[in-house]
Amino acid sequence: MRIHLIALSVVLALSLGLAAIAPVSAQTDPDADIVATVGDTPITREDFHARVGFVRWQYLQEIAKLHELTAGNLGLTAGRVLTLLNSLRNPDELGAEVLTQMEDELLARAEAERLRIEPSAEAIAARRDEFFSLWTGVEVEALASDADAQAFIEEWYASAQEASGLEREAIDEVFATEALWDVLYERIAAQAPTEELTIHSRHILCSFDTQPDEDLTPEECIRAAQERLAGGEPFENVAADLSADAATADRGGDLGWIPLSYLVDGYAEAAESAPLNAVIGPVETSQGLHLIQVLEREVRPLTERDQAQARADLFAQWLDELRAGATLTRADDWAADIPDEPGLDTLPPDVLAALEQLETMD
Repeated sequence: MRIHLIALSVVLALSLGLAAIAPVSAQTDPDADIVATVGDTPITREDFHARVGFVRWQYLQEIAKLHELTAGNLGLTAGRVLTLLNSLRNPDELGAEVLTQMEDELLARAEAERLRIEPSAEAIAARRDEFFSLWTGVEVEALASDADAQAFIEEWYASAQEASGLEREAIDEVFATEALWDVLYERIAAQAPTEELTIHSRHILCSFDTQPDEDLTPEECIRAAQERLAGGEPFENVAADLSADAATADRGGDLGWIPLSYLVDGYAEAAESAPLNAVIGPVETSQGLHLIQVLEREVRPLTERDQAQARADLFAQWLDELRAGATLTRADDWAADIPDEPGLDTLPPDVLAALEQLETMD
């Protein structure tokens, strides 16, 4: 039960986080109060504050939903709930996150236009249906014919409009925006590698912190290891005696097969080009000084999990580079009067009581 609830919390958090990326107005009043500009496109204070109000409302909705799912025991999803509480209680921090989202959205739209890609109407509708299926518990195929689900959807829109001041059409752009992120992700992430150089090596670590022989400095430890190896002692025996890597010392310093990107900086560069079976070093890393012996090296397919991580990392890098190459400006007073409503006082009394109990436990 606990695992199920935590997993559902993550799904809810993701869906709400995505919906938080509401649209920037297509047209701007020339006399509008501007809080930020992305290239030549401004973000008005009115749009920014409406967005903050919308996000605050969504966070409150999520807390109430988690209270329902956990039968009032918010301790089952404590991490997520406490994160939401912190955001709701710190308008400036939440405002900074929201404004960054708005800037990223404009960058994404411009890049999608440059790449000549856009989500289909079917993809946008699917995003919307998935979102409301999650909240209503009704299968996507049955949403349109389920009266209770349709009533919930209408109430959701009405509450969202009241909290943010956004029109329904603007709120619907939420799903178009997320579908746009989907197609961008697929285009960029498709370039991620599906295989990687993998290294089988062993090492002797002379740590900057703690040595098996505490009388030796890292440099003295390295010299002692080199002398013993030069004298013909097996690598595994020297590693067992001198290596500060407790996880591998007992097996002769053998790290097994590890993808290159998983190795610490310094070690990775050395292991990538070291002659096979030669002992090289000392190689300095954040952990200390190493003597390294690369036993085997080959390119191997990435696991599904590693491929997913590689795709996510590449997309994050792409977005960072997009921001770094863009002209982003913010008004000096962009953080003035960031909304702090709707607030926690809008939650039902039983939810507030559960929150108080959670924070007392914490």
